[in-house]
Amino acid sequence: MTSPDPGTVDADELRRLLRELSGDLRSRRRFVQTYVEMWPTRLARLGAALDADDTDESKVVLLSIRSSSVMLGVVGVAGLASAGLQAIELGRLERAREIHTALQEVGRRSCERLLELDAADAAES
Repeated sequence: MTSPDPGTVDADELRRLLRELSGDLRSRRRFVQTYVEMWPTRLARLGAALDADDTDESKVVLLSIRSSSVMLGVVGVAGLASAGLQAIELGRLERAREIHTALQEVGRRSCERLLELDAADAAES
């Protein structure tokens, strides 16, 4: 088990989502699993879009990353996605590429933390 990294996932936000789902842990667990499973694909799509200087696709991917991250309380990733969107809007693609690199590590840690928190909530129920 890795140590808690409060900078990547806000456990209170993850639990808020569970309350919004009327305590349906199974639905939230599916959402967490989908997020984790899709993470490598989203990251690869962003990298490919940035490599192709495709700002429209980059924005689509970053918006997807940001919105799902906000819903799950993945604050580090959501913040980086917002910074990436801003960089693209300002025409700073090199900065967006740096953010993509940062997303690789923060996203990996966040996915690990999400799974830990989800498992802990499941064990409590």
